[in-house]
Amino acid sequence: MKNNKKIQFLLLFFTMLIGFVFATTVNADVTKDGDVYHITTGQDLDMLLGLGNNSGYWNGTDNKTPTSIKISVDNDITLVKQQHEINSVFKDTIDIDFNDHMYYVTEQDNSSFKMDKSTLVDVFVRNLKSSESNVANTTGTLAGVPDPTDATKTVAGYLLSANSLFTGAGDQGTANGTVTYDNVLINYPNIHDGKSQMLTTGYVSIKFTGTNLLALGGQSGDNFCRTTDLTVVDGDTTMTWGPGLGGNSIAMFNMRDGVGFPTSSVNFTVGSGATLTINNHVNTNTIASGNNAGKIVNITNNGILTATIDGYATDSSSSYQTATSSFVSGGTGLTNITFGPNAVTTITSNTGLIQMDKVAILNIKAQSNSQTTLTSKNIRNAATARVFNGTATSGSSLTLDSVDSFSMRSVATAPLQQDNMRIVIANTPLTILGYAANNDTVTARYVAEIGSINGAWDGNGTPGDQMSPPLATNNSETKLKPAFGIRFEPGVLANSYTVNPSVWNYALSNPIFPADNTPVWLSRNGSGDNTQTFDIYDSRSQTASFRLQALVTGTGSRQYGFKKNGTNEVLSLNDQAQTILNASDFTAGTIGDAATAGHWTYTTDADHGLLVQAARSEKIGTYAGSVTYSLVDGLE
Repeated sequence: MKNNKKIQFLLLFFTMLIGFVFATTVNADVTKDGDVYHITTGQDLDMLLGLGNNSGYWNGTDNKTPTSIKISVDNDITLVKQQHEINSVFKDTIDIDFNDHMYYVTEQDNSSFKMDKSTLVDVFVRNLKSSESNVANTTGTLAGVPDPTDATKTVAGYLLSANSLFTGAGDQGTANGTVTYDNVLINYPNIHDGKSQMLTTGYVSIKFTGTNLLALGGQSGDNFCRTTDLTVVDGDTTMTWGPGLGGNSIAMFNMRDGVGFPTSSVNFTVGSGATLTINNHVNTNTIASGNNAGKIVNITNNGILTATIDGYATDSSSSYQTATSSFVSGGTGLTNITFGPNAVTTITSNTGLIQMDKVAILNIKAQSNSQTTLTSKNIRNAATARVFNGTATSGSSLTLDSVDSFSMRSVATAPLQQDNMRIVIANTPLTILGYAANNDTVTARYVAEIGSINGAWDGNGTPGDQMSPPLATNNSETKLKPAFGIRFEPGVLANSYTVNPSVWNYALSNPIFPADNTPVWLSRNGSGDNTQTFDIYDSRSQTASFRLQALVTGTGSRQYGFKKNGTNEVLSLNDQAQTILNASDFTAGTIGDAATAGHWTYTTDADHGLLVQAARSEKIGTYAGSVTYSLVDGLE
């Protein structure tokens, strides 16, 4: 009996020991707090997410793989030297909070999680933060990064790899999953290692929420981002590439839909209320869109988009496509660029912005209350330095629908001179302003225009000049075609002129005064210019609809009045506003003329306009009063 008891005790102890050792091996450094899995190494992350790893964390029995997971990264980690596909059991969300920590790699080619066409999960990467805000070296290497399997040790590693943490897995068709960066800061502007890329989700949609800062040095042969679907959902995101030489790089955002990206469309979107700032300091394109026939490229800003493209010098004479189409290029299908309602867009390049024969049919739409400014700062007087360069594909158009403003300007040449690019003003009339070279001097003004005309402003082609009033018959070819800047803006109603002071200087002995003290109306007879000019600027419509009113105050017993041209009747004025002139009394300016178009003028001589009444019985003295003119919309 004693021997049996001893044997039983030893067996029990041995079983407990084996169980303890097995639990430590399976879980490594993963701990679970509620529904959150806490990790401290790259191996932990690989065990939780990877498909085909040998960790055995999810044993399929009492520790089954969930469809969603929350992960907390509790210190900097380094990814293992392998590229696993995400476990296909995850079908809802993978939510990883880095808690202001960063990930590193020890091998730059195979250190990421692949997402293929069977990946249905939405991945969230939150609060990822590079430990060094501005690394001085250009190779991207670090003397010591955390060991992928042991957080207490360090190994040699790299800041970034050729693929982002989650990457698209080759030619896999349209993906169902997404990757969202939320409050991510990766600031490595000095890396020029020829391999590192910031984002490589490929056909997997990538989104941005919160505040994000992504900066990477430019390098030959690689891109900043490789994706076919990018959306800034909300918050404020800044992406900076370079300085550096682009070399064989395709673009900052390589969105080509050829091999590896077999999608029907590519999309680049800034959401309503979101802000995206792009700084492309590399001498290559900003967006390279689809390159397969029939593909649709959609670039949409519904928020605030600011892009500075200065990889080339302002005196660059390069004939490369990147110098003439620095904002977007590529594609043989349809390219749609939309500036949505209330969107604010500012794109400035040292070279040309869009090479129109490199984007197939180009449709640009600026919608209600949007503000758009497109500028080429190139100082060479050449066609390659325009905002819009090359020959547009027939069917291309620029449509302005009730915009707040749309401006395109080149420093040394006209921003657009293209017959095939149709300019359409829809729904609400706009004023078209032409500007001289490199300054704000207005050289042409066409008010209340609506309709369409070709981009060469000469009315050629079919259907010709459809603007109302016509542009081509009002010298648009000589006024707008050579203009270095073109601006479209809504019409306004404003009093644009200060009326000359009215002065009366009369002696009571003047025979104008009847002996019987009957009051008479006195003409203005001051020593200066006694004419009166009323100048109203109304660019809202070709048919003006306003009226000018006047009231007088501080005049004592003086009686003032207003006498219209060509009449003998004087309207007596008082301290209540009265209509003195209607729009029909004014003369319209000249269509297209920078100085007079949109202006409505009414000029009187000294015997008309504002008059004062007096009689011989007046006391000698100086009298003053105040006249207030007010502009009222609409007719009586």
